[in-house]
Amino acid sequence: MLLIEDFGEHIEADLFTRGWDLLDYMRGERPWTQLIRLLRRQPMWSHYQAALLMDPELGELRAADPEPEDAEPQLLSPLHYDLPALLALRHIDVTKELIRVVASVFGDSPAAPLPPEPRPMTAEAHARARADRDQVLDVLSRLGVQL
Repeated sequence: MLLIEDFGEHIEADLFTRGWDLLDYMRGERPWTQLIRLLRRQPMWSHYQAALLMDPELGELRAADPEPEDAEPQLLSPLHYDLPALLALRHIDVTKELIRVVASVFGDSPAAPLPPEPRPMTAEAHARARADRDQVLDVLSRLGVQL
């Protein structure tokens, strides 16, 4: 029931897209095991999976676990950032780079790089970035560098 307390609103939104209701599980009309299997198979851009990815506590727990060295990078994307949306962002970034190169060829000096389009960032990614930043700041302070 903790799952329903924490993420019930998101689960309900995903069930409504199927024409189902969370109350069907509460009343016993549908088995709880079905709900658990369904939630595990939700795409990353579903309301439930996006809520899990953006949960700060879960992000901290995931960031505390060391990443396996042979692990492939996962495509983690919050709500509505599916593969076509991410590919479109990559296409925009490549187009910006092409514009920069053409401007550099015809200009007197190299053009400054254009910033990439912003990407969604999960709570885990935030926690890992914060841990990396803290580690760098710790090393700098040990070396006597004051910021």
